[in-house]
Amino acid sequence: MNNINQRNVGIDFLKFFAVLMITNSHMGLLYGKYEMLATGGALGNILFFFCSGFTLFLKPFNSAGDFPNWYKRRFNRIYPAILAVAIVKCTFFDFHRDINWIILHGGRWFITYIMVYYVFIYFIGLYCRKKINWILLLLSGVVCVWFFLMKRSFPFNLYGDERIHLTWPLYFIFMLFGAKVGMNSHLLKPRHQWWNLAIALLSIAAFYVMCAFTSRYQKIEWLHIFSFIPLLIAVYALYLWGEGAFAKSIYTNKVGHFIVRFVGGLCLEIYLIQNSLFTDKLNFLFPLNIPIFFCIIVLAAYLVRCFARFISQSFKDSPYDWKKMVSIY
Repeated sequence: MNNINQRNVGIDFLKFFAVLMITNSHMGLLYGKYEMLATGGALGNILFFFCSGFTLFLKPFNSAGDFPNWYKRRFNRIYPAILAVAIVKCTFFDFHRDINWIILHGGRWFITYIMVYYVFIYFIGLYCRKKINWILLLLSGVVCVWFFLMKRSFPFNLYGDERIHLTWPLYFIFMLFGAKVGMNSHLLKPRHQWWNLAIALLSIAAFYVMCAFTSRYQKIEWLHIFSFIPLLIAVYALYLWGEGAFAKSIYTNKVGHFIVRFVGGLCLEIYLIQNSLFTDKLNFLFPLNIPIFFCIIVLAAYLVRCFARFISQSFKDSPYDWKKMVSIY
């Protein structure tokens, strides 16, 4: 096991929670008549973006190199997995798309968003690192103004309606917020871990209550835009909880360490492959079909990652590193 001091435990836990939330939100078919329990997608997406911004801003961008090579490293991390999933889907599932579609849309909207965000993140990190608070305030203002000026039909959901392009700046807020926290993470001294967990749970509950009422009663639908505020609080409180003593005690346990790091480390591959694996053929086992399919998805994601590493290494002059190709982390 790697030394715990070499890992950011809070971020590993957030990635783990993100995988659970995103996967659960896509399990409507498995829940059957309890489909309403297939939720958590908005929170999971936001955790992904927060973690991405956090890790990118852990170090100054002065040492990141020029933009083309920096962006190429991001590309090399993501696109071998997209190609691997596309090949698997074409081989074993009814999936037939040309290479242009795979490059531009193969990772669905999430990948498109994050590849665009990387462009802005690089230049913000290089030239505006000390002004990130002002950028966050400006972006939040843009989101609010955009919301009140745009034409929208009722009911709607900012976090689940792909027709609303406001999600572009909205999700970028969370990535920038993660960047701000990552930049100052060395100064944080998390305390009151159970208080942080309580704040996180109350904030998540507040988010769902706001969304439920603003999508139900048109007179207060304008309050929907402010639902991102309890999400910001929830994500930050969850991160602080993950940096607390109890979370670290789970992380230092061999089983806990393996589950959190292994599942969280597969977040990209799980996101890409999961939708192809869902079926209602095991619904007679409900609710056991839920953890069974989650384990199947994790195993499939691990195999996809091994295949993606094979693809990545195939484009390099160096010999294949078979040990690295199949490594757990």
